[in-house]
Amino acid sequence: MTKKLRKRYSAEEKFGIVKQVLSRSKTVTEICQEHGIHPNMYYRWQNDFFEGALAFFQEKSQGRTKAAVDREKDRMASEISRMKEVIAEVVTENIDLKKKNMG
Repeated sequence: MTKKLRKRYSAEEKFGIVKQVLSRSKTVTEICQEHGIHPNMYYRWQNDFFEGALAFFQEKSQGRTKAAVDREKDRMASEISRMKEVIAEVVTENIDLKKKNMG
């Protein structure tokens, strides 16, 4: 008995397959037969497609695009790094002062 290897589809391929059906160029059955996928797989990809679109519109309506969120994360990471450096400096100074007072 030979094991059938599954084809892995890239995000671009999945997007293109869903787009073909949504543009009404072909039916779900035609697309699935053409690409050798089960209709359940197609509908899973379509669901992911719509969830992604919904998330995009929700972020955009809140005025926060992914780029804006990424910039904010970078800014916060930089601020945290700066604060850690300040804390390390203060701790080092504190240890030095304790050593002077003991010696």
